[in-house]
Amino acid sequence: MLGPSQPLLVVGAIGFVVSLLLAGGLKPIAARLGAVAHPKADRWHRKAIPLLGGLAIAGGVFIGFAMAPPSSPRILILLAAALVICFVGVVDDLRPIRPQSKFIVQIVVASALAALGLRLTLTDLPFLNVLITIFWIVGITNAFNLLDNMDGLAAGIAAITASFWLVFFSWDGNVEGARLAALLVGACLGFLVHNFNPASIFMGDAGSLFLGVMVSGLSLVGDWAYSRNAASVLLFPVLILLVPIFDTTLVTVARVLAGRSVSTGGRDHSSHRLVALGISERGAVIVLYVVAALSGAVAFLSYRTGFSYSVILICLLVIGLGLFGIYLGRLEVYPENQVGIGERARVVRLVAAFPYKRQIATVVIDVTLIVVAYYSAYVLRFENELGAEQAYFIDSLPIVLGCQLFALAVFRVYRGLWRYTGLRDLIRITQATSVGTVAAILVLLFATRFEGYSRAVFVIDWVLVLGFIGGSRIFFRALDEILRQGVGENQRVLIYGAGDGGVMVLREIRSNRDLNRNAVGFLDDDRDKHGTRVLDVPVLGGMERLEDALLTMEVSEVIISTSRLSSEQVQAVLDFCEPLEIPVRRALLRLEHAKH
Repeated sequence: MLGPSQPLLVVGAIGFVVSLLLAGGLKPIAARLGAVAHPKADRWHRKAIPLLGGLAIAGGVFIGFAMAPPSSPRILILLAAALVICFVGVVDDLRPIRPQSKFIVQIVVASALAALGLRLTLTDLPFLNVLITIFWIVGITNAFNLLDNMDGLAAGIAAITASFWLVFFSWDGNVEGARLAALLVGACLGFLVHNFNPASIFMGDAGSLFLGVMVSGLSLVGDWAYSRNAASVLLFPVLILLVPIFDTTLVTVARVLAGRSVSTGGRDHSSHRLVALGISERGAVIVLYVVAALSGAVAFLSYRTGFSYSVILICLLVIGLGLFGIYLGRLEVYPENQVGIGERARVVRLVAAFPYKRQIATVVIDVTLIVVAYYSAYVLRFENELGAEQAYFIDSLPIVLGCQLFALAVFRVYRGLWRYTGLRDLIRITQATSVGTVAAILVLLFATRFEGYSRAVFVIDWVLVLGFIGGSRIFFRALDEILRQGVGENQRVLIYGAGDGGVMVLREIRSNRDLNRNAVGFLDDDRDKHGTRVLDVPVLGGMERLEDALLTMEVSEVIISTSRLSSEQVQAVLDFCEPLEIPVRRALLRLEHAKH
């Protein structure tokens, strides 16, 4: 029997084994019952896959607890609600239920949980707390339902989420809460054995609805500070569940801006957009796993270090995730014939045509970064003990903010496009932030004789604001470099010429996804370049390495980027490539007179 004092590793292992075995046994049963997901235009899978895998996850949790029933009324209530919603999901997998009917059931289940005492206490108004709780449960349940769009994604995110709750419950001595989280982690991991790409079974609505209620309910079952403090009620659950919240927000905003119905399915989720960049399906899922782990780590650090440091981490995480969403949102994922029409689309086009929206958004981001940098400088200087220094921070913040924004505008920082940020832009940002910092010091010196202010704060602030604003500007280029190189099924090309022409070709290959190419190496006749790397691509050698590179690196194309090769050298390249049926191209930049 599974006792309350049983090690959590054993508890998780039981959930893992039960889920693993049930998932394997449910495949033929689901096929016989007709609970099969068939390929559709707006769905990702390419072959028929059995559903009902969510029963394996639920089974891992329920069977684990059946071995030692919980005594906590909160956990019993949550398990009962999860059982009801799982049953509704099974019915939907067998015979589809109308979306509005499922939505009503979710509201009823959430209302029952709130009525039975499982509620967030954000305000002093009980009825408002009930409404917030219902919104939280229904919102997260639907978020997981939407997140279940690629092999292994929803189950993996749920496992990561439950893992962090396991840590928090353990720290607070909530044994039964920790057992529940451990069982959920194990059950999700057991199911992942069958569900990770390539999946042999899907969880279906039985799983996504069950996971949604369970992970949202984990924030309600503990009788500790999280359920009584308004800041922590917002902080921990939102951070731990940031990926499903992010994905739901991205899809909702993208569909609204495209004039499409929010309830319409499609391949426009964050995972689909990552694949559109050229990342494999497994790679896309792992990227989102990493984001979930990072957001959970921020929650972990916030719990350990207190509010002063946590607000800095949270602001940076939210800004980074917002920029990541903008980066993914720029991808064209909707066919032109599917873009919305009518009054909604006309309103969207009107908003899209609003002038200076990019500059306004940039200023808003910079305001946030400047404030966070200045606050961080105080926290770092006074080691989380602001005390009387808080008054100096508040009094000087408008001056620092105004001086920095004015300097950024004077140095024309807001005229640049982030995607093309280069060294000159970073130099301009350095000049602007330096002038802004000096200007703020001079204003305070004139107004207050700098009495009570720490010089170290402004040195730290300058370093941070330069790093934050400079980092935000290179964010998109950094993502391009990280996500787009060496992924997908692009042609592997070898570039002959590692000079300026080769760099130009490499940059164009990396920035232009339509070329469908990936540079794997350079060749160059300059021996000083041999063994070096140009933009992280190796210079393999000269002509003598051509044949070896073609045979060992699976090169599908050679691009000559230099005009310095003689006709004999070009012919030698052709002689190597033609027997292997590898095409050779010349990259040319030509300026011609415009013609009518």
